Amino acid sequence: MELGLPMSRPQILEPSCRSLTATELYNLKLAIPMMDGKKTDVICNDFAFSKEHGIFIMTGPNRGGKTTFTQDVGLLFLSAQHGIYVPAASLSLAPCDNIYTHFPADENQTVNLGRLGEESKRISEIFSVAKNQSLLLFNEPLASTSFTEGLYIAKDVVCALRFLGARTIFNTHMHELAMHLDEMNALPGDIKAASLVTGIHEGQRSYKVYQAPPDGIGYAKDIAEKYGVTLNQLKDTILASA
Repeated sequence: MELGLPMSRPQILEPSCRSLTATELYNLKLAIPMMDGKKTDVICNDFAFSKEHGIFIMTGPNRGGKTTFTQDVGLLFLSAQHGIYVPAASLSLAPCDNIYTHFPADENQTVNLGRLGEESKRISEIFSVAKNQSLLLFNEPLASTSFTEGLYIAKDVVCALRFLGARTIFNTHMHELAMHLDEMNALPGDIKAASLVTGIHEGQRSYKVYQAPPDGIGYAKDIAEKYGVTLNQLKDTILASA
């Protein structure tokens, strides 16, 4: 707090409501080095889980803060449920019974099943134990297969998450997944899925998180310009080397 970052005592709600409301949430892992005098940009965000928005399909540019925010949510639950102050200006939270994560595995662990087989096995194992009061955090799942196959499986996973009813961050490179929200929300389910994006402001990653439709084309353009692979940039490269 002396460094200008908020910390607060969480308000604990009944677990059955499965809600969360946080203001000025940030990643404690990024803030800790500031105590040693290191300069770190810490971005605060507001965020909420509800039955109307209980599953978030999170998209955004590479290195745009998707993984950091996914960690934010997990650390928020861990802090609150261990009885300590949380990295947020305010928090009301219905506790989860368990946190289940699906982050990329070490390639040495995927030799026997292959990367897609290993990913699929872990997803299946999560569904075998998770309950509607669980918290599920997926970080770039199904990136080990083709886009078409990954999207097909991911849509089934999101529909199953709705049937399960657990609060979820589904951080993905597949912007098109969030474009199928109406289709997936039309199927039977206890809570609904929504689109969450990490933004770009004036061509720079803002690391701000907000509910909005995905903007895959904009992100692709941002990356292309950064690495000089737009048509005009490549033409200039060709002319310069001629």
